Amino acid sequence: MDTASPSPASGRSPDGRDDVDAPTSSTGPTADEGAPGDAVPAAETPAPAQQPARLSEMLRRSAQGDQASFAAFYNATADVIYGLAILMHDDADGAQSSTVAVFQQLWDQAGERARDLRLQTQTSRELAGEHEAEAVQEREYETVLEWLVPLAHRIMVERFREGTSSPISLVALPPAEGGGIAGLPEEIIDDLMPLSDSQSQAIALSYLAGGTHQQLGTALESSIPAVKSRLRDGLTRLHQRARGSTPETDPILRAAVTERDVQRGTGVNRNFTEEIAEDLRKGLLVELAEVYALDAVDDHDRALLDEAALTADTDTAQQWDLRVLAARRTLAEIFTAHSTVPPRYLLEEVLHTLHGQEVGMGMVEEFSEHTEETIKREPLMKRWMIIAGLVVVLLAAGLLIWRFTIGQDVQAIADDDPEAETVDGIELAEGGTARAVISLEENVGYVDFTDVGSLEDSMTYQLWLLPSDQTPPSSLGNFSPDELEDDVVSLRNLDRYGTFLVTAEEIEGGERPTGETIMELPVTERITDGPQYGGSSDSEDE
Repeated sequence: MDTASPSPASGRSPDGRDDVDAPTSSTGPTADEGAPGDAVPAAETPAPAQQPARLSEMLRRSAQGDQASFAAFYNATADVIYGLAILMHDDADGAQSSTVAVFQQLWDQAGERARDLRLQTQTSRELAGEHEAEAVQEREYETVLEWLVPLAHRIMVERFREGTSSPISLVALPPAEGGGIAGLPEEIIDDLMPLSDSQSQAIALSYLAGGTHQQLGTALESSIPAVKSRLRDGLTRLHQRARGSTPETDPILRAAVTERDVQRGTGVNRNFTEEIAEDLRKGLLVELAEVYALDAVDDHDRALLDEAALTADTDTAQQWDLRVLAARRTLAEIFTAHSTVPPRYLLEEVLHTLHGQEVGMGMVEEFSEHTEETIKREPLMKRWMIIAGLVVVLLAAGLLIWRFTIGQDVQAIADDDPEAETVDGIELAEGGTARAVISLEENVGYVDFTDVGSLEDSMTYQLWLLPSDQTPPSSLGNFSPDELEDDVVSLRNLDRYGTFLVTAEEIEGGERPTGETIMELPVTERITDGPQYGGSSDSEDE
């Protein structure tokens, strides 16, 4: 199997031809450049250079049934898509089948995809114009890859979840075995080095193996809020490393968690909850951009996020677009840097399976410039999403009722258990009390805080569930005193954990408790009667 030398930002022309006489460049040629290597006699007036067909034009012609244009589009981009497929799949046969599936869908939905490409190109130019004013405007080849790679990734992930193909086998190693993740492709090990073990595990299992954030919670034995935080913060760190960016100049960092966020009274509460719907009600749409870009959501949650982005106010929608695009750009740079030329017969297989009789039937829509400027942004749609949409409609009513009462569900379950243990008057080390109700039978519980003491301005309370073994703790988020008093903390899956812990932390979003212990409570054994604070004492053990 041959490995192509150019990366996604290689010097190939947009139609996929390799011009050996052309100078090496880090980007593909623009649509305005002539064919590279064409010498023009100095004494003669040069004839207009024949410009290569644009990739977007190839896609538009494909929607009209032009197989030659589609083959040219395949030749220009297949090495990048196949290289990504090799990284993601357990075997070469699966990678080849998924590559064929990607281009089959491009053919079947070429008109819709051509429109999507035009809309994303406009967004990409707005991003470059506003935040990269000193940079050269992106060339078409890179812009197309920014659109095509996420589409291909989503198709491959869907095949994993349907059982059509098998993802790469990755195993998260516990700290006792050195941490990190086993089975990671050598090509990307260095790219993930800036991440903590838990962040690299979450990103690899989601992007390469196609896991949802719920599946990651089970695989990593971590809480759902902690998994979403690791995906967001890990991708933010990768983006910062790749760009050398600062929060003042970069869209993905401007709304990311920073040390400034821990300043009480000025910070934004970016703590995730167990459910995407609840996160959206808390106003965390933009904070979920990285989780969305990683495709770490199932069909239902993707539909919720798409709808929230469509109905958001202008500023929020713009921040969402910028964060998603910036995150996808970073992912594409890391995971498609090692493009691989697919076997020659793959193109023949793609062309052989094209549904020629269905091509161009009402698929091409021409939009004027005025329409593109004023039309409401639409989410990318696939045929399977129509089916998913019908399911969402059927579930919507029940979902709304269920979500309005979700905050009371855990409390009601715990309170209804006659064997549940209740402890009142648990004293906090910095002042205040807590009331805990733990139901071992139902595997849930909750903690209610009252009169929580103030901390220094740079500190927040961080809540944890500590496993009984050596696996990493799960963070339930950082809270100000007022937030702790306002929220009843729900505890689920208690059989995985041994202790509920509250600490005072200087930096928000830490992965392990490092600050002063404010409260400690066992959750999988009988609770010691009476107040507890600052951890269990020797006398209590006696």
